[in-house]
Amino acid sequence: MKENFNMEEADRHSYIVALTGASGAIYGFSLLKALISRSFFVHLIISKPGFKVIKDELGMFADISGGGEASAGGNDSLNGFNLKIKNEIENKFGLHKDGGRFAFLDENFLEARIASGSAKNVKGMIVIPCSMGSLSRIANGISGNLIERAADVMLKERKKLIVCPRETPFNDIHLKNMLSLHSSGATILPPIPAFYNMPRTVEDIIDFITGKILDALGIENDIYARWKGYD
Repeated sequence: MKENFNMEEADRHSYIVALTGASGAIYGFSLLKALISRSFFVHLIISKPGFKVIKDELGMFADISGGGEASAGGNDSLNGFNLKIKNEIENKFGLHKDGGRFAFLDENFLEARIASGSAKNVKGMIVIPCSMGSLSRIANGISGNLIERAADVMLKERKKLIVCPRETPFNDIHLKNMLSLHSSGATILPPIPAFYNMPRTVEDIIDFITGKILDALGIENDIYARWKGYD
């Protein structure tokens, strides 16, 4: 399988955005749009359970049962499958003019460049939303797919890894795994909205989380209204 994307764009500063099988897929796509609109390249990965959540929550991928289903047809089939996914994302979120700034990678593609610390252009990774299963495997160093392996690379290379767990309430296993990741250098950023900015729409709430992630990455933004403090 080849990585079909603009090499010139990808060799600039880039980020990995991974969507797993937890509720809140729209957060991941909001972050994708925010990053590419700021001229960063994004390597996008969606887990097989993530496809099912996206189908339920956003009405996308109606004829796709899960990621990597086309792999049995060989590399050409899988490349066509990935292009189909990318095209649907572009159509859904109006990203046609920015399509060269992101690539969709199958979660089973462990030979991807981002699976190695040699990919020096990658500045960080965000797993949003992050299921408790994915969080557990990342925290315990299990690299069963490209999401988990790329996260492991971020930790070993001391790069920015942001994990956005979507679950409530947390049990002690969830909390221990989060503490383990935090101790290993990851940032734990649950998509918990604030209301001091007086959100009026769902988009306002989504933008707040997107802005917080950009803040954690050190990327200047004015996506959300910041707390001004009292006079």
